[in-house]
Amino acid sequence: MSGMPASDEEATVKPVEYVFRIDVFQPDTLPMARLAEYLAALAKMFGHAEHTHFLGVEKGSAKLRTAVDAVDAPKVEARLNGVRIGDAPKDAMAGKLALEDLLANDNAVATLTEADTERMVVPFIGRNRPKALTFPPFREDTSIDGVLVKIGGKDPSAHATLQDGDVFHVGVTMRRELARELAQLLYGPTIRMFGNGRFERQAGGVWKMSDFRVDRYERLDERGVSDALAAMRVVPGNRLMDADSYRDVAAARDEDDAAG
Repeated sequence: MSGMPASDEEATVKPVEYVFRIDVFQPDTLPMARLAEYLAALAKMFGHAEHTHFLGVEKGSAKLRTAVDAVDAPKVEARLNGVRIGDAPKDAMAGKLALEDLLANDNAVATLTEADTERMVVPFIGRNRPKALTFPPFREDTSIDGVLVKIGGKDPSAHATLQDGDVFHVGVTMRRELARELAQLLYGPTIRMFGNGRFERQAGGVWKMSDFRVDRYERLDERGVSDALAAMRVVPGNRLMDADSYRDVAAARDEDDAAG
């Protein structure tokens, strides 16, 4: 009947609303394309797309208002709590990272709050996040191992690719005279190339060798432990049967036999 107060059950179906506030924008200064990027990242962070809705941009600093249907509200709340402490699913954390990147590029910070209570749900540091340390590239003498899988080129220096398991060393250059020697070892034995590499620091602090200039090479001994021991036994004074040496050699031989 009209005029009757809402039941407790009806009161519980109210959606839960959140406000994502960006400090540097107003509703009339936030470009539509940028708004779309923020909404896409927010949707990824919230998850449960079928029950999460964009309500609009409020006045003041740009406040993106979102509503989560009651049916998924507890799941979204748990997900956002996980984002705050860094223990959310990968897609949720990826959404937060995308938001942080957008904010940093816009020289902005933001907050996600619960609309009714104004409780802080997730803070975003944006422009205030620590700047990544930058290091200049450097060159260093080093060596690389692997099987030669490509060699050639029309430049004055030849180019090669060396495969070491799942790793491919590219950007390998050398004199043409050296390349002619190495061409005979294409798809052949494991070799070790000695030379000078250029190292660059990648995102996440990982160093990567971007090019390698070869000076010389050598074929690696690919004999098993048993064959190597047989060759060593004929060397005078090899001391293979000393107690400590024998234990180490026996253990290596057992590992080699098990791998074979």
